[in-house]
Amino acid sequence: MKVLRDELALICGDLLRRVGAQRATIRLDAADLGLSVDLPAAEAVAPGTRSIAADASLDQRSLDTVRWLAEHRRVLVQPDFSAPPSPPPALVEIYGVQAQVLAPVLTGSALTGWVSVHSVEPRRWSGDDVARAEEAAATTADRLGAALQRVRGRCP
Repeated sequence: MKVLRDELALICGDLLRRVGAQRATIRLDAADLGLSVDLPAAEAVAPGTRSIAADASLDQRSLDTVRWLAEHRRVLVQPDFSAPPSPPPALVEIYGVQAQVLAPVLTGSALTGWVSVHSVEPRRWSGDDVARAEEAAATTADRLGAALQRVRGRCP
């Protein structure tokens, strides 16, 4: 499990640096690994940015943005929050997020989790920014699959 968390932390840090945002997180549902999307599996934050790593106060699967991901199974790009789906109010009011990219982490056709990139200002996300989030989600899916194989390989 520590190996997976370390790998996810590296993915978040690399994504944050390459995109130049204020926060990157990975949320995953993997009961075999003790992971739930309600608490980030990994996070990277820019200096002066408030962490959400210990905040499990929201039922993530009930959020409009996550329901959108579950329905569409593709990247959600929000340069601001003027159009649906709406982010959770706490993301804006407490953490100051004004723009985000959410990239689904898929296991087969199931939405296992997502990678998020946050900006504290409205932002036009570039094609490269979106591609990097998609790449991070694909790498996360690969790392998660390997971790699950390791855990399941130990148990009959």
